[in-house]
Amino acid sequence: MPYPRTQLAYFLFALLAPACAVDAAGTDDVDTDGQAGGKADGATALVLRSHVGEAVLAALDATAAGERGRSWSLSTDNRLDGDWVVQSPPAAHWNQPAAALQLPSLCTSGARCDLDFGLLTCATDADCGATGRCVALASSRRSPSQAPRRLCAGHSDAALLDELHARITSAQSAVDLTSLQPPDGRFEAALRNAITWLGASGRTVNVRFLFGAFPVQGEVDARAVLGRLTRDLPANARVTVSVGNYRSSNLPPSWNHSKIVAIDGKTALVGGHNLWTKHYLDGEPVHDLSMTVGGSIARHAHRFADLQWRWTCANRSWITRWTGSVHAFTWSRGATTDRCPGDMALPATTSVGGDVPVFGVGRLAWVDAQDDANPADLALVAMMEAAERSIRISQQDMGPVEIPVLGLPISGWDEDVLDALGAAIVRGVDVHIVVSSPEASVGGLGPSQAPYANGWTLDEVAAKITEHVAAQPGAPRGAALDALVCARLAVAPVRFSRDDRWPSGGAPGNHAKLVLVDDAAFHIGSQNLYPAGLTEYGFIVDDAGAAAELDASYWQPLWANSKRLSRPCAAGN
Repeated sequence: MPYPRTQLAYFLFALLAPACAVDAAGTDDVDTDGQAGGKADGATALVLRSHVGEAVLAALDATAAGERGRSWSLSTDNRLDGDWVVQSPPAAHWNQPAAALQLPSLCTSGARCDLDFGLLTCATDADCGATGRCVALASSRRSPSQAPRRLCAGHSDAALLDELHARITSAQSAVDLTSLQPPDGRFEAALRNAITWLGASGRTVNVRFLFGAFPVQGEVDARAVLGRLTRDLPANARVTVSVGNYRSSNLPPSWNHSKIVAIDGKTALVGGHNLWTKHYLDGEPVHDLSMTVGGSIARHAHRFADLQWRWTCANRSWITRWTGSVHAFTWSRGATTDRCPGDMALPATTSVGGDVPVFGVGRLAWVDAQDDANPADLALVAMMEAAERSIRISQQDMGPVEIPVLGLPISGWDEDVLDALGAAIVRGVDVHIVVSSPEASVGGLGPSQAPYANGWTLDEVAAKITEHVAAQPGAPRGAALDALVCARLAVAPVRFSRDDRWPSGGAPGNHAKLVLVDDAAFHIGSQNLYPAGLTEYGFIVDDAGAAAELDASYWQPLWANSKRLSRPCAAGN
């Protein structure tokens, strides 16, 4: 979810929030063996695989060396196994007409209704109507011995819900989940079942859920969320579950926007996916992208969550508890208290025997007073500045959010990103960008409930980038400038097929956050390329083989279906 159109109301609310300090304590770096401690720059540079990865490391070491092991890290023992590219709707939906989207059979009551999932139970596909499918959802399991229930699921239920359930139930000791807001609907049911499954397993597991305190769409009632997620845990379960949320008291304010599921310091799911049923699982789903990785970079994902938890726990005053802006609660042995969890205890080693270099890059935005605490910003720009052949971007938007009614942007554009793109085009780099159409429609919700476009047209985005092409030293002028931009820049709206609209008339929305450079390295995470001032996290993978897999399974079908509507020039770009 982006910085919302209703932001202005929150600015007024934030004026009343108390000032808060930040816990600036550091965390451990991760070296090539998956141990705490870090390596010298020369050693890590030797194992990087591309000029892009080397440029990222050089930029981070030059400007944010003090943040290494804290808000950024690098490990080289990682693996990308199986279906590590997580996209929704699933890859099978590419090239399919909108009407072919598999829809769930929803219910709220009746003998065949699973009340937690809100889906009809079934024996065969015939029980699920014309577009439904009868699926044995693994995420319906509440214990290791329970068989999955067969439910009339939609296009992404198995892909997303079962993925979350499988990751959490694989935990032996540690689970961290961060997201913009708490899960709802079927996401809540899947996560509750996963926690209940852990309780039934007899394992001793520490589970932490951290959300952004985003008051415009409803404050996070951490105690209530914790109650719903632990509803089915027996009092003697050896699972400890904490729920917390935070935002800064700065103006403008900041809150968590990262999306992390980290398990035992060994595996992590990171990307753009939120936990909202209507947005992702029903009709008119938003398009999104995440990735899974095995290896010690997952350890850093936990450590980044530690930073957010430290801030949350250090800034709980009677005022913030009364206003609900910063608070946390913990369930243990059947009792709920306002105890805050400490740093996550992880195994001494988290290596899984891989050899892929991965950076973990975060930004702490305005919850942290340190000037160099936003290394993800540096890393993304460094990737673009290193480009020699191509930059491929999939994003919600490139332009900033506008103030409702007034139509005025709440911030400027990201000048560093635009300068990097402009310079790349002058160097002869092809820049292809896929964003949401201004009229994007998601989940049958209105623009205030699901604002997946900031209102900028494709022509406006292209014109803004062109300004930064023209500003580069040695850039051509007049017709030559137009010809260069026409040859090298293409901006397109996200499309799944030849259909330009959903059956209701709305256009698809894009929530992916991808930067792919020279088919050599790529970033997948939660960070938009327009200024938002939120806490973010993502992975930069420095591996041409992985980039080729991503290109084939994701970028090529995305661009093949979207490029025919591209601007500023013909779709052949």
